Amino acid sequence: MRLGRLSSGGLIALFLLFSASAQGAERLGYEEGKEKALNSSRLIKAYEADAEGAEYRMRQAVGGYMPRVTFSETWMNTDEPSNAAFAKMAQGRFDMTYFIDELADPSDRVTNYRTKLEIVQPVLAGGQIHYGAKQAGAAHKASLETAERVRQNTIYSFNRAFFGLALADKALSTVKVSYGRTAKYYAMTKDFYDNGLIVMSDLLVAETYLLRNDQAVKEAEKNLAVASSQLQRLLDTDNEIAVVWEDPEFSFEENIEKYIALAATERQDLKAMEQYAKTADYEVKKSKSALMPEVALFADYQRNDDELFGNNGEGYTFGAQVNLNLFKGGSDYNKIKESKASQLAMLHRIADKKLEIKSEVKEAYHSVLAAEKQLEAAKKQVQSAHAALEITENRFKEGLSKVTELLDREVELRQAELSLYMSEYNLIIATAGLHFAAGILN
Repeated sequence: MRLGRLSSGGLIALFLLFSASAQGAERLGYEEGKEKALNSSRLIKAYEADAEGAEYRMRQAVGGYMPRVTFSETWMNTDEPSNAAFAKMAQGRFDMTYFIDELADPSDRVTNYRTKLEIVQPVLAGGQIHYGAKQAGAAHKASLETAERVRQNTIYSFNRAFFGLALADKALSTVKVSYGRTAKYYAMTKDFYDNGLIVMSDLLVAETYLLRNDQAVKEAEKNLAVASSQLQRLLDTDNEIAVVWEDPEFSFEENIEKYIALAATERQDLKAMEQYAKTADYEVKKSKSALMPEVALFADYQRNDDELFGNNGEGYTFGAQVNLNLFKGGSDYNKIKESKASQLAMLHRIADKKLEIKSEVKEAYHSVLAAEKQLEAAKKQVQSAHAALEITENRFKEGLSKVTELLDREVELRQAELSLYMSEYNLIIATAGLHFAAGILN
């Protein structure tokens, strides 16, 4: 219960339903809201669809190992002598007089139907299939890591929006209470004025403070509406939401090396880049393998007849084909060089990314430490402000303090309370940010 320490003098309990929980509003707890945000995220769905597409591309690449089987049916009708002669030959009809000295000019056009079933089985493909499949597999893993990074980013955004709404609601409650105190002090000041105990300027000062608090209430109401809209967007809803402030139970240890080490192994964007580095490595190997021979086996079965699906000219053909790339104007050589350059560029980007991640973790870690100290200071400020206001109010009633002193103490208490709630919010978000920087936010 890392953030259980946030409670201060009963100001914020573990479960605290805020005053903005308007009648008819949807009451939303932290875990329920997080699940809704994840299920509603269009961005997560988009990256999950990308990952699914990458999986199918991987299957396509692996399918290159399998034989290619095609079936075709071709119809031809011609009176062109050579095509007509070869069509007759394909049908197994060798009319020798037809080929003597000069091709005949048939009085009838020749019709031929060719039915063909063909199988081609790659044996060696110069590494194109093997490394292509490896590349597709690495790209699929990278897309899964990217989708997970987007999921964690959604959780981080949800924390900001969820506790942002809670903070805005608590701020509204605080300024309303402050307005009530200021209204009470204004009434006391007016009573003193009516009894001739203070001058008009004191009454006008009290009225000014009251008007300022009224403006603060309106500003807090605006901030609450903005915070509510941000959470509604994440949840894909227009319903009014009344959030429940709960401890998200983010763990924290004062061990920065632990988080740096976690980030080095868990950061999904880094792991995605490492997978793309593998694809670059496979591209180099694939480029080199283009210089290797390609071997394929083939076989086909054919029928040629002047009738559809006739069985004249029936026959089988099978064989092997070998291709050797001897020279392509230097394009293969330059392709290898290009692939190596791309691979080197990716390795440099990964090295820079590791430095960037380390810096992010350090910044997030020290933000948590700073937020803890700020929270402790804010708690003490609230206690001091409460005591100071109480003392000054008693002195004002006894005529020993000016109204400006009383109203200043009231403002100080309001600011101290708002600062306390902001410190609690900052600690939650800073800890969530550390988990996000380390790649372990759930």
